[in-house]
Amino acid sequence: MRHSLACLIAMSFLAACGQVIVINVGGGTVGNSIPADYELLYSPAAHAFRYSTAPEPVRRGAVSERYELRNGDCGGSDCGNFRARAEITQIKERVTARLNRDIWLGWSFYNDNIRSVSRETSLGTVIGQWKLDGEQPAIFRILQTPMGEGSWTTCNPAVCNRGGLPSDDVVVQLDEIRQSANWTETQNNGNICRLWGMEAQMGRWVDIVVNTNFGTDGYGYLRIWVNGEMRCNYTGQLVSAERARTLVVGPTHRRGIFESFTQRWTQYQGAAPKPTLIAHYDEFLSGLSRADVDTRLREASGIAPVN
Repeated sequence: MRHSLACLIAMSFLAACGQVIVINVGGGTVGNSIPADYELLYSPAAHAFRYSTAPEPVRRGAVSERYELRNGDCGGSDCGNFRARAEITQIKERVTARLNRDIWLGWSFYNDNIRSVSRETSLGTVIGQWKLDGEQPAIFRILQTPMGEGSWTTCNPAVCNRGGLPSDDVVVQLDEIRQSANWTETQNNGNICRLWGMEAQMGRWVDIVVNTNFGTDGYGYLRIWVNGEMRCNYTGQLVSAERARTLVVGPTHRRGIFESFTQRWTQYQGAAPKPTLIAHYDEFLSGLSRADVDTRLREASGIAPVN
């Protein structure tokens, strides 16, 4: 896939400024640059990932990350397991996050065309996750749920935040502890907080800040701010002790667009093509404090973008 002239100019500028540009020449991505410390995961399509420049959406600086997932895109084990993705994953040797250690994360997300879904049209769309090894479930993931689905008014308040709007279909789920502790509707199937409405925020940048310690005991925590407002303040275990013993490195980050469960679509829509999904990421950072990673605070303080 060829970059636009503007993108090539932007990449040349970044390289000249000392930013590392990693070129991945495998899996159908010849000529496509991938962020340092990451690689494409089961995303063989040339359109799965590229950098965007203005007039396409850019939150700060010269470029953003653009992800596109089309009907029929799949790779590796996804193809036989009702999954598909345009997603990058952190290289294990470059992981810095650790269990039971405080970390701050910040980024901006832009929904280009992803609309709200019903149970009959849900694709289990995940737009960010922190994983244990391999096929093991995510410690936490940010996903889109069908409109109206969930036990938000009756779930256990020690686990589930009952706030938010009915239209807030982007939620955070503790998938690993959900499975290991056999959480059910009482714990809202691990969906602990509503964050924002996917379609309601279409065409707007959403600024996200996360503070967690990936805790393996009752002293764990997960706090999430959306556009400067705290939308999640969970205290409790995020990773089971059994699974923690199997983790070779720290939690691995993945971002992009991941259709985690397309079986409902096939069940209700048959062979109808799935919609093309497009989204952008920008200014992804990890650090030791909120000031290190919060896009809004950095912008207000005049700190240069990271591109």
